[in-house]
Amino acid sequence: MDQNYETYPHGTRFFPLGLHKTVVPPNFSLGENARYSILYSHWHPEFELFYLSRGDCVFVVGGEEYPLRAGEVVFVPSGTLHSAYRTKSGSETVFYAAVFSRLMLADAGDAISEKYVTPMMTGEWKPAAVLSRKTPWQAEIIDLLIEIMSLYDYAPYDRDPLSGKYPELFLKEDEFGAELTVKSNILKIWRLLTSHAERLKRINPADRVNRERVHLAIDFIHKHYAEPLTLERIASEAYLSREYFSRVFKAETLKTPFEYLTHYRISRAMELLEQTNLSVADIAGKCGFASTGYFNVKFLEIAGCTPREYRKGRIADSQKE
Repeated sequence: MDQNYETYPHGTRFFPLGLHKTVVPPNFSLGENARYSILYSHWHPEFELFYLSRGDCVFVVGGEEYPLRAGEVVFVPSGTLHSAYRTKSGSETVFYAAVFSRLMLADAGDAISEKYVTPMMTGEWKPAAVLSRKTPWQAEIIDLLIEIMSLYDYAPYDRDPLSGKYPELFLKEDEFGAELTVKSNILKIWRLLTSHAERLKRINPADRVNRERVHLAIDFIHKHYAEPLTLERIASEAYLSREYFSRVFKAETLKTPFEYLTHYRISRAMELLEQTNLSVADIAGKCGFASTGYFNVKFLEIAGCTPREYRKGRIADSQKE
């Protein structure tokens, strides 16, 4: 759930749409004020429709925060950083992500692509971020997305040997015309999104460049998080001065570079606590923390529990399943 430039495949090159399901147990973010990420900040060249099926969370798209309730959808434009977090524990969170290439809409360079897809990719059109049933055309999009979801087989998720990390669901084999319905619904959704999108006069080129530079920096963090990192080194990967880089990074991610780095290190530590028998000290070292004491402090601050409590809780969850 936590890579920056997401390399996980979405569908196939013959049908470039992937549907993914994620279940986040109640104790995954412990502590009333814990802001542990349930979907780590990442981006991909595809578009995404994020459907919150159960629970509630705050979804972050391009530096803007949107509180979500069950039954609501977020649209994520191509190439936009996005993430999600819970503000309190106590309930399970379930969400689905339909991630699709522009090729689901039209071939690159054709009339439909140039007229209706490119303006969304360049930011000339600004679509609604959160879709709810309060608005009729948005309710129609939600129903179209739910119909798409109904055509997928959820069983592979329950049998997933990789503990449900980015589980991709599959079109039902016995549903004749499923691909046609999915593609038709995506086109209908796109027509609704584009027809109600805000038309912007001009996109500031500097904003686009800054976004790309932040992508470079986060890619670097995700590759080198286990190493000792300085602000100067991270900023240099974005080809920006330290001061200016800090400003644009926080504007894009809502975190300072070091807050982001620490949160990412903790997320990797959580995976190791779940998937290995390594000691807390070993995990701290593998995730870039100079001391176990500091690791314990930051883990408690972000996750709301100690590393040992987190491991114990995750083991208990797996036994219940």
